[in-house]
Parts: sequence; C-alpha cells; structure tokens
Amino acid sequence: MTTSNRPEAFWALVFAFVLFAIPVQQADAQRWLQTSQLYVDLTEMQRNSPPRALMDTLTQVLTREDSIMVRRTPDGERMPISDLKDELIDGPAIGLESANGMFVNYRFEIQNRGFEESIESLQYIYRPQGGNEEDIQMLYIDASDQWIKDLLRNKGTTLETNQAALKTFKDQLAFARMAKDGQVVQIAGETVREGFEMEKRQLVQKIQRLTYESM
Repeated sequence: MTTSNRPEAFWALVFAFVLFAIPVQQADAQRWLQTSQLYVDLTEMQRNSPPRALMDTLTQVLTREDSIMVRRTPDGERMPISDLKDELIDGPAIGLESANGMFVNYRFEIQNRGFEESIESLQYIYRPQGGNEEDIQMLYIDASDQWIKDLLRNKGTTLETNQAALKTFKDQLAFARMAKDGQVVQIAGETVREGFEMEKRQLVQKIQRLTYESM
C-alpha cells in the first residue's frame, strides 16, 4: 500500500516545487523598482545647459519632421507634430519654442543584471509668469518612441575645450545630475509635498550612489 502511493507523492512534491519556485524566480528578477518625476524651470537654465540645448534640438527636429507622432498631454491622442503646432497657435497662440518648463519622468530598477535608469517621458509646458494661471500643456513625448531614443543617445552638446567630445543628452539628463538643478515633484506617482523632504533627499542620495556604483 505504501509502495503504490510513492509515485503520487513524488509528483505531488514536484508540483509543489514548481508552484512555489516560479514566484521566487519572478521576485528575484526584479528586486527594486521606483519612479520619479523631476521639474526643470527652463528660464533659470543657461542657454548652453543640457535642458535648454535639448529643447532647441527638439524644436529643430520637429520643424524638419512634420510627420512625427506626439501627444499634447500624457492621456491625449497621438497626432502629427504639424497638427500640434497648429493647435497651439490656434489656441493659446504660442509655439514650441515658448516652453519654459520641462518634466522628466524616470524609472529606476535593480535587477539581477544590476542597476538601470531610464527616461520614460518628457513633457513641456508654458507656465505663465506670476503663478496665478494654470500651466499650458504643450508637448508630451513618450521616450520609448524610436526617434526620441535615437536623439537622446546620439545627440548632445560638445565640450568647449574639445568639440569632438560629444556628451549625449541621455548622459546629461541622468537623474543624479538633473536633481541638482531640478525639483523632484513626484515619487512613485505621489506628489512630493511639504514635509517629504527627507524621502526626496533619500531617493536622490540612493540614485546617486547606485549610479556611481554601476559605473
């Protein structure tokens, strides 16, 4: 009787192992995940600063390529950049070069292969002076689109001492660098309000440390 139950017990053990091993593998594959949004006031940036240089480059590219598909807001419909330009002119009567604020959405992960940071999206706004009016949403760019991925990886600024040395926008917009001049406004999708300075500082310090360790 005992001998006849051994195969059933064996396969029950195998099934239990498979059942519990899969979640463990999934958990190990992604050990830490965090997102953050950073705001940059373009009016406070120097003309040759990475955020301003990126805006100038984007304006040039989007002027040449009217067929590029973009959104005006994160939840808006995709449209050709030419239609967005017409919408901005017909509505608030402003052009893309009028953008004076930029939001950068970051994603941070620690997986088995190490620390990874990525830019998820770029969002440009016009913020009226005085702060009494609402922001005007101008342009939302999904950073997973191939054209912007190529731009961030292959375009950038050069050193004044060596114009052959290109510093890509991807490197210059790294969170650890941008946090010095920008303002962390969201962590894990939650707005950073007064009293959350410690959480914000801890995130900045952790990303800076992880970035340094991954070099």
